[in-house]
Amino acid sequence: MTWKAPDLSPAERATLQLRGLYEQYGYRLYQVSQFEEYGLYLQFKRFLNGGRILSFTDLDGRLLALKPDVTLSIAKNARLDRGAEKVYYIENVYRESLAAGTMQEIAQMGLEYIGGIGAYAQAEVLDIAQQTLASIGPQLILEVSHMVFLTGLFQALGLEGEAAPSVLKALSAKSAHGVEAAAKRAGIGRAGVSVLSEITALSGSCESALRAARQLCLNGRMTAALDELDETVRAVGDTSALRMDFTLQGDVEYYDGLLLAGYLDGIPRAVLSGGRYDGLMKKLGKSAGAVGFALYLDDLKRLPRAQRALDADVLILTDEDVGATELLKAVRELIAQGLRVRVERERPEQFTCEKVLRFVEGRLEPC
Repeated sequence: MTWKAPDLSPAERATLQLRGLYEQYGYRLYQVSQFEEYGLYLQFKRFLNGGRILSFTDLDGRLLALKPDVTLSIAKNARLDRGAEKVYYIENVYRESLAAGTMQEIAQMGLEYIGGIGAYAQAEVLDIAQQTLASIGPQLILEVSHMVFLTGLFQALGLEGEAAPSVLKALSAKSAHGVEAAAKRAGIGRAGVSVLSEITALSGSCESALRAARQLCLNGRMTAALDELDETVRAVGDTSALRMDFTLQGDVEYYDGLLLAGYLDGIPRAVLSGGRYDGLMKKLGKSAGAVGFALYLDDLKRLPRAQRALDADVLILTDEDVGATELLKAVRELIAQGLRVRVERERPEQFTCEKVLRFVEGRLEPC
């Protein structure tokens, strides 16, 4: 029997398509408990970008929380005795909206690759992230960077402690003036301030951005980060939708490699984000690398929903005393042909269809 796809929202359509994509690459569906020990999230609050956590006392006295994050739960429970843990998820998380001052329920879909992360694993995740965006809309940009390029620079400049976050914040805002002011307050010399300022504009095609970034390397860590990023991007092959942006960043305690941020035409903010978070695994006491990303399904509501031209393919009109057995058999035969069928006694107002039939004496006749 052939079925026609129902009228799905962009998020529903993406969920169905992406489940197939992720499973083709060997990822399995992972379902997370709605609740988690509050202490886990309190310990890693910086990883969650701050904000309040909804908590409650369970009947057994434990303090639990509605999960504000999925990656933490997956990383905590990852089993690494059977090779790499490759999972994807479709879950809701609960976070504080700092702008609105309210708690929000956020629908996410994402994947995690945990284990021995090498060049292939990073390239696979980057490739899947690009395919994820392309399956939703053709107009996309996937920004990539490497966290060690920034941390290596900060090490070379001796930029640490309380001064580092203010410089990172100015870099994220692409504010050359803000970077210069923050770096000067931290006692960074003129040459260092110049390098930091140049990074605010260090974005573009992979080839040109890498070439420019290599001119700013001050130590081996920065060079190694660019070499790794170059290898990962080259492995993917098609870089037409990729853009390097070295102001892209994550928390320095947790992210230490590839960084991702994905955009779709019609949505003003990133709908996909992720990266490599070996630092998080280390803080969880696990000797393993990890890389992944999340797609924010709620943001896809901004995309136009495909409008179906017809309400049904076939409308069948019947009399009140029609035999249900014969009519149901006729409906099944049409559905088996892949048609959408609706049965009514009278044609509804403004109802559109390709064909109208009447069921008379056990058979279908044209109206």
